[in-house]
Amino acid sequence: MFRSLIFILFGMVWTLTAHAGIQFSPIQVYLKDPTRQKSTTVVVQSTGVSASKIFEVSAFKWSQNKMGEDILSEDESILFNPKIFELKPDSKQLVRIGFTQPPVSENESTWRVIFKEVTPIADNTAINFLFNFSLPLFVGHQQDPKLSVNMKKADVSQTLYVENMGASHVKLTELQVVDAKGVTMTKMKLSQYVLSGNTIEIPLVDLKTNGDMKIKIKTEDDEKYFEFMIKG
Repeated sequence: MFRSLIFILFGMVWTLTAHAGIQFSPIQVYLKDPTRQKSTTVVVQSTGVSASKIFEVSAFKWSQNKMGEDILSEDESILFNPKIFELKPDSKQLVRIGFTQPPVSENESTWRVIFKEVTPIADNTAINFLFNFSLPLFVGHQQDPKLSVNMKKADVSQTLYVENMGASHVKLTELQVVDAKGVTMTKMKLSQYVLSGNTIEIPLVDLKTNGDMKIKIKTEDDEKYFEFMIKG
């Protein structure tokens, strides 16, 4: 029974988000000009962890479906030094990230760098947790956001389509829907990437509309809202 439970937990590891006393700096990795900046570094730090942990680092090319969900495909063009390392309690490890050949693209290229814990299991009769950590890697110059917004209306719910027409990613942090009288109908916090050239859907449940609306979107790097009019 215990071994079956361990197997199930391992299957869930990919989607778990847990700090577990491990910190990463930075949490978003940038190579703005890979022809000049050949590599970048991530610092992994262990705080308050009682035992050593072993991690293996890999890279996955990152795209999205229309719901904004990640689509990952393994990519061996990125090099790590070290690729496998032991992180001891209350210690730091520097991991250098570089390319066999720098990518050449007018638009930003995107990866997910996965730190996968591969610590051997000491006790097969206990419940053991192994953790994965996923850091976004953005390669290319960052451009000002260029968004387009449309809405598909229904009786009791709407679907908002947010298109990123710019050359680099945008991270949405807040969304507001305001009616023609200036009353805020919906306000929600977001933590949603929209990669370059992608369109994602945001469902707006229980939002009834029969007039003009204003969509207000705030992004990670901008203080002001981007505003879009939707005709009734």
